Amino acid sequence: MKVLICCESELVLQVSGMALEAAGHEVVLERDPHALVPAVAGAAVLLVDTGRAKQAPALLRDRGFTGRALLVGEGAQEELARAATELKLDGAVAAPASDDFPKRFTVAVESRRRVLIVDDSEIVARLLQEELEAKGFEIHYAPDAEKATSIILKRQTRPDLILLDVNMPKVDGAQFCRFVKKNEMFKSIKVLFCSGEEKEKVQRLVQECGADGFISKDELLGKWIVENA
Repeated sequence: MKVLICCESELVLQVSGMALEAAGHEVVLERDPHALVPAVAGAAVLLVDTGRAKQAPALLRDRGFTGRALLVGEGAQEELARAATELKLDGAVAAPASDDFPKRFTVAVESRRRVLIVDDSEIVARLLQEELEAKGFEIHYAPDAEKATSIILKRQTRPDLILLDVNMPKVDGAQFCRFVKKNEMFKSIKVLFCSGEEKEKVQRLVQECGADGFISKDELLGKWIVENA
């Protein structure tokens, strides 16, 4: 994983970088966020301390960074998490104080992944939401493409994954998927069709629209009936 680290604290910068490099990550270290601009391509994570938390993420996102921005620093994890929320970052990880930093870093990167459910059926959306929230995902819901567009345009609500119905009023799932996949701003978002259509038809749409795969509504509803009947 390519990781950018931008910290005012030289100690946090160097120690975090060494720990992640030792774990096999590709790491780029700079105290000045402008110096990281040439390294933005392919970067999955940006680590910043409080001294760089307001400047670096905004600058690098403006230059094309689409990964997750995490706060790193001294102190308790709970305090850092609260600070990260206030700074509108994607999470936090306490600075290296033990050998488990790479593991804690991975957890911070993967935690609270954001999923957007786009479906005009509130019943299906509710079933998906309940299952995914129980597994720790942050869920947003849109009944149509117009509402979904307003959600993905905002950095603070932009999802990591879209579960997308195929048949919807006005703009259908295929049209919305093409819009997402052709827009450079949304290149980090994965799109899965969630449909009750025939498998062959949905597989064809996946290929035509550049989606990342699909799941079957029939399997989802069947699982719910088995578990709740």
